[in-house]
Amino acid sequence: MNKYFILCVACLTGVLVLSCSQYSNSPLSVGFHNVNAKYNALFQAKIKFKEAETLIFDARQDNFSQLLPILLPIDSMSAQTVNEQLASVIKKASLVAERHQNSKWLDDAYVIIGQARLLKEDYKNAIETFKFVNTNATSDDARDAALIGLMRAYTEQGEYQTALRVAEILREEPLNKENTADFYLTKAYLHQLKEEYKTSVAILEEALPLLPKNEEKARLYFVAGQLYELINNPTLAAQKYSSVSKNRPSYNLGFYAKLNKSLALGQTNSFQKLLKDPKNKDLQDKIYEAMATAEIRKGNTKSGLVLLQSSARTNQNPQQLAFTYLRLADSYYNQMGDYEMASAYYDSTATLLPQHDAQYKRVIDRQRSLADFVTQVRIIRTEDSLQRLSKMSPEQLDKILEKVYIDQQFKEDSQKRAAEIANKGKQLQNKNTASTFNDPNKPMWYFNNPIAISQGKTAFTARWGNRVLEDNWRRSSKENTLSFDNNALSNQNLTNTLGNNLGELNAKNIGADGMKAGIAALRAKIPFSPESLLASKKRQEEATFALGKVYKLNLNEPKNAIITFEKFLKEFPNSSHETEVLYLLCLLTEDNAGVYASYKNQLMTKYADSYFARLLIRSQNESLSTGKESEVQKLYAEAYNYFGQNNFTNALTIVETGLKDYPNSQIEDKLVFLKAILLAKTQDTKAYKTALENFISDYPKSQLITLAKERLEALSAK
Repeated sequence: MNKYFILCVACLTGVLVLSCSQYSNSPLSVGFHNVNAKYNALFQAKIKFKEAETLIFDARQDNFSQLLPILLPIDSMSAQTVNEQLASVIKKASLVAERHQNSKWLDDAYVIIGQARLLKEDYKNAIETFKFVNTNATSDDARDAALIGLMRAYTEQGEYQTALRVAEILREEPLNKENTADFYLTKAYLHQLKEEYKTSVAILEEALPLLPKNEEKARLYFVAGQLYELINNPTLAAQKYSSVSKNRPSYNLGFYAKLNKSLALGQTNSFQKLLKDPKNKDLQDKIYEAMATAEIRKGNTKSGLVLLQSSARTNQNPQQLAFTYLRLADSYYNQMGDYEMASAYYDSTATLLPQHDAQYKRVIDRQRSLADFVTQVRIIRTEDSLQRLSKMSPEQLDKILEKVYIDQQFKEDSQKRAAEIANKGKQLQNKNTASTFNDPNKPMWYFNNPIAISQGKTAFTARWGNRVLEDNWRRSSKENTLSFDNNALSNQNLTNTLGNNLGELNAKNIGADGMKAGIAALRAKIPFSPESLLASKKRQEEATFALGKVYKLNLNEPKNAIITFEKFLKEFPNSSHETEVLYLLCLLTEDNAGVYASYKNQLMTKYADSYFARLLIRSQNESLSTGKESEVQKLYAEAYNYFGQNNFTNALTIVETGLKDYPNSQIEDKLVFLKAILLAKTQDTKAYKTALENFISDYPKSQLITLAKERLEALSAK
């Protein structure tokens, strides 16, 4: 009896096993694998995926002063924080493909695998997975979800046109509610990245009613408000900001929504009340920033900048502080035209701004351009001050030097105390920073203040120059420059910032001997002799020339470039840079026929055979025809033949004819080099040397450059 029972059980088990094969289409087999796929592997995969999404959302750092992205951008940092969860998603969902091939949930498993790979930034495999589902899925919902994932993958990689082609396919599909919301959000995000804000917010409006009430929806209402502000619709922006509070926002999100709503409607009377509210202590920087925005919108740029500086003083978030500094830098650059202040704030922005930020490259480029600008301006200012001092009476000069010396001692003491504070470590730094934040009216802590830091650097460079970090860097034999401008004489910001009341410095408390030696050192920098005055003017000449080029090439300020170059021609006649300056003025005044003609006439009259004269002609003429190139080749051969016969005068005449009549020829560098050789035979050594130097400067890519350098070295060695 027992044997028959065991046999029956075994047979029944075998039948069940065979009928439940993942390759069987029997109802029993399909039902078995459907249940196991949905409530085991796929269920666990979905839980882990939701956990990963929640962790990413909760870990985000929204900068509410910037336009928030509709979807959180996929990046390596967020992927690393949920790497364990995503690996589990892929592992669990893969079990469906391995063990439940006949399950109707197989397509959903592949979709969630693609979505996990997408969050891991594994775009290649994610795209392959989504394409596989699109081609092989039997479920329309799974195919639609895969296409939405594919559109997101292309969007994240910046392939916007490809993403839009996928969107066109989805537009024709009857999507379910979940896929419809995902499609709208992904497409709105795509248009936001393309800066098509009107289209983006219109699509976002379609998605919002499909979403449940939660913080994510509240955040999307906030983004919608920002987008309406960007398209100049403050009324709708205020409506969207009002909707934020109805969707369970976090405190910060709700606070910023109220702040932005007040700004959009111009209702700024409540800002002072918000400042006094203890709950907003950590948000004072944003209140100040909102107040600054309101002032700037009214046209009160200076008042707005003061409020932005208050925002920077009270900011406790270095990441957001970078954007406050950037806004200050852009305002000083674009609205105020104060490039020195802008330079200081771009320096601070570059220090704090993450390198992966979209604006980082622009900030670095602007920082470098302005650093060059500030350098040249300070050289010009310094040399001008030194030259003015050299013309003073001894009595006037003594008073000025005494004041400068006292001011320097004051700054050095302030900087020394600042360094002592910095060396106390991070704990003391936080303590000082916190105490400064408590009262925004107090001066900013020195190392949190880009202006004070810039002034400190200026003061150090003024006294010591650009010193290498080495022993005995303070030795008096080191060369340095000194700024005697009014700011350098009167600036006591460092002392005020550190809160040190040092009292008035004078000869008595500094020490008479020290002051005497210090004043003597300052006096030594003043160009009294003709030689030192000439050297000072030369430094000023080079800096003025460089400043004009910075205006034209780096800052794109043609008006200031013209003013600077015209000043250059007036103050430094017959400069070695005059040729290039005239050429640049021709380029800058092309829209003014009369002025252009004047500068072109000067260039062609005084420097007809110069490189820049030929360059100007070249820009106005097309390349030479084959026949013209043959003619200039013959001229060159004829000139070289005369050169071989020691008939240097005729050879030089032919070369000059070739350069004048055949500009932009393929052998222009050969003609110029031959002319330099001929000048050695027909004129003095100075003319020969100048010609070689000009050739090296004007034709750096010529095959004759090495030979020219060798000849110049040999000439210099004599």
